[in-house]
Amino acid sequence: MNPELPDWLKPLNSPQPTPGAGDALRQALAGSSSVPTTSLPEKSPILKLRESVSFGKKLLENKKVNKATALQWARQTRFAVFSFFGKDAAIVKNLDLLVKEANQPGLSLDQFTQRLTEAEALFDYLNKLADSSLSCQLSITSRVPSTRNIFIIHGHDERNALSLSQLLRDLFNLKPVIILASAGMSRYLSDKFEQDAQTCSFAFALFTPDDEIANSGQAYSQARPNVFYETGWFIGRLGRSRVILLLKSGAKIHSDLEGVSRIEFANKVEEKFIDIQNELRAAKIIA
Repeated sequence: MNPELPDWLKPLNSPQPTPGAGDALRQALAGSSSVPTTSLPEKSPILKLRESVSFGKKLLENKKVNKATALQWARQTRFAVFSFFGKDAAIVKNLDLLVKEANQPGLSLDQFTQRLTEAEALFDYLNKLADSSLSCQLSITSRVPSTRNIFIIHGHDERNALSLSQLLRDLFNLKPVIILASAGMSRYLSDKFEQDAQTCSFAFALFTPDDEIANSGQAYSQARPNVFYETGWFIGRLGRSRVILLLKSGAKIHSDLEGVSRIEFANKVEEKFIDIQNELRAAKIIA
C-alpha cells in the first residue's frame, strides 16, 4: 500500500495511476521540463517542496520560528504543492487555509513542527512513488518520527510495563509512552492509542500470559487481544525492525509474528537490560 498521508494533505479523489506516471514523477524529481525556455529552467515541483522542507528545518534548528518566518514557510510550501497539483486540488485548498492560519492568528511552535512533519511526509511519499514501481506488491511503512518516544504495549502486567518505562527513562534518557488502564475502562480507546502511538519511533510489546485459551482440547496462555492489535499496528507503521517483543515465560505467540525480534524473560523485564540496550543501539535509538 502507499505511504499514509495526513488528512490535511489528502486530495478529495486520488487519481488512478496511468501509464507513464512513474516516468513523469522521475522527470519532476530531475527538474526536467518539456517546455523550451530561453531562461534558466524552472525548478521541479518536488525540488521546490524539498527546499521548503529544508527551510522549515533550518528555522527550527536555528530557533527562528516566529509569525513572519512561519508565514513565509507556509507560502513557500503552498507554492511548491500548487506547482504540482494545480489550484483546484483539495490539497492546495488545505494549504490555502494553512497560509491564512499562519497569517492570523499565527502558528504555535508545536503547530509549525507538526505541519513541517506532514509536509516532509508528502515529500517522502512523492519520492517513494517516483523511485518504485507503481505496481509494487510490498507495503511501504510510514515515515519514522524523529523523536525519542518509545511506546510500551502491554496487557494486565502493569508492573513490568512500569518497570520497563522507568528503565527506558532513567537509564537511556528516552521518553516512554504508556497507556495504563483507568477506572471504569474495560479496554483501551483506539483514538487515544493512535494519538499517542503516532509520535513514537520505536515500540516494545510485552507478551505476558494474561488470557487462558482452550483450542482443540489444548490449553495455553497468551497476551491480551489489544497487545496483538497494537503490535500489528506498529509493525505496519514502523516496520519489523522497530518493534521488539518481550516474551514472558508461559506466554504463547502466534506464528504470524515470526521474524520479529524477541527477548524472552522469566519474571522481571529488567533481567534483560543488556538485551534491551543492544536492540536500542541496533536501531540507533541510543549511541
